Amino acid sequence: MKEKIQNYLRKYPPTIIAGIVCFIVALFILVFPAKKAATQIDLSEYATIKPICEFATLKCFYHNVVVYEEEPNETVKTISTVLLWPFDRFAKTGYKQFWMEYSGIVEAGIDARQVNVNEPDANNTIEIYVPDATILSVHADLSSLSEPLTEMGLFTNISKKEQTNAFSKAQKVMQEEAEKDQALLDRAKDNAKILLEQYVRKMGEAVGINYSVKWINNPK
Repeated sequence: MKEKIQNYLRKYPPTIIAGIVCFIVALFILVFPAKKAATQIDLSEYATIKPICEFATLKCFYHNVVVYEEEPNETVKTISTVLLWPFDRFAKTGYKQFWMEYSGIVEAGIDARQVNVNEPDANNTIEIYVPDATILSVHADLSSLSEPLTEMGLFTNISKKEQTNAFSKAQKVMQEEAEKDQALLDRAKDNAKILLEQYVRKMGEAVGINYSVKWINNPK
């Protein structure tokens, strides 16, 4: 048997040696797999950053009051005085007022398209620019609208159009007030920064890199 093997090795030495070498290499790879090198990740992809910024939107509940008041014009006053004197001051013809309450939500956040994430430097520091937050929307909960409380003079009514216009005006005033609330806007921006920094650190941990974040005031 030994002689047969020796004869076979003499006849096919290159083939046998190559096979043995390949077997040893394959075994070495299986037992000692090559360690994957840590690679940096692309954090500048807008499609990845966008949902994080959207999640960072700050929602605040608010309570608002719609108030509408209209005094009678001079023509109505004159006619009322002529026809109803001396009771015209009690009739208050042409005078109308109503008010109602409702709740809603103000949403503040940043524009994800303006977020700028720079490549890591030699110290694995990533510079990120985050724009100032703005008011994204003002939603009214129509189901929370209370019944209007009204006060009207004789021969006077309040139309649906007047109610709708008053409600729209109240919503506009609410948005203007929210846009002036710097504390609200600052909280929305800080919320976005916190989530972005957590995301960057987690992505770094996934590839074995300890990233740090530096916030910059202007995009590069």
